[in-house]
Amino acid sequence: MANRYNLNAVHDDNLALVIDQLGLTDKFNGGLLKCKFTGTVITFENLYAIFPESGDIKFVSDNPEAIKLFIKYCDEHEI
Repeated sequence: MANRYNLNAVHDDNLALVIDQLGLTDKFNGGLLKCKFTGTVITFENLYAIFPESGDIKFVSDNPEAIKLFIKYCDEHEI
């Protein structure tokens, strides 16, 4: 049986609103949010995914290695 994932998508035009609703606008604008897997500073240009982890919000950059690690993480944690 194939793995199934729930995917919630946000249009680029609404990313700033989502980040604001998460209470992370100041950290985002200050370059303080980093990719969970590579440590890359997250920007609107490189943001690939946002997901919850242990009551925190994590970000994934569009770096191919980060995406690969994110997919592996999703498989292991059944996200």
